[in-house]
Amino acid sequence: MRRQLRNLRFWIVVFAVGWLTMVFISIASWPDAGKESPDELAAEVTSALRAHDFHKLQPLLAVGGEDVAKSTVETLQTARVERGLYRDGAVVVEYTRDGTRSEFRLPVEEVDGRFVVNPLVTPKG
Repeated sequence: MRRQLRNLRFWIVVFAVGWLTMVFISIASWPDAGKESPDELAAEVTSALRAHDFHKLQPLLAVGGEDVAKSTVETLQTARVERGLYRDGAVVVEYTRDGTRSEFRLPVEEVDGRFVVNPLVTPKG
């Protein structure tokens, strides 16, 4: 009986150490938010909006997370995204809805050396 109990303790310890190692590796290899350049960011934002994929847009946002990503994608659900480019400190997305061309701007911020868009106006200072 004691031998079985000792064997069970060993496997519990092995499982716990393995689980903690897996969690540590997952956190350490988590991709950084945003992109390395504003042009790369503009291309990824445009791709996410064309695909109407809020999961692709979410890691590119500075704030808001899933709710803001869903709202942004839903706003363009009936539009055709023409192109997106980086201009004057913002990602400018050009789109067509019901034959009318329009554009909207997503201000770009640099966070920890990576570029992200901030669709929400936040006061600074």
